[in-house]
Amino acid sequence: MKKVVLILFFALMANAADKFDCSKRYCKEMKSCEEAYHYLRKCGRSGFDRDRDGIPCENVCKEHRVEK
Repeated sequence: MKKVVLILFFALMANAADKFDCSKRYCKEMKSCEEAYHYLRKCGRSGFDRDRDGIPCENVCKEHRVEK
């Protein structure tokens, strides 16, 4: 039983890791804010946060923007 649980756990983790890769280069290619954050944090795409407010691709992550 423990083996089955471990196999399922690792299968789910592998699937989650494959959810996004680092091949996209532009914010207009992002399909979600989650994907934009992945590119900013895991792929080192600092250009996705031009104003350096910690929010990538403001065109995609509109709901996270704080009006000044």
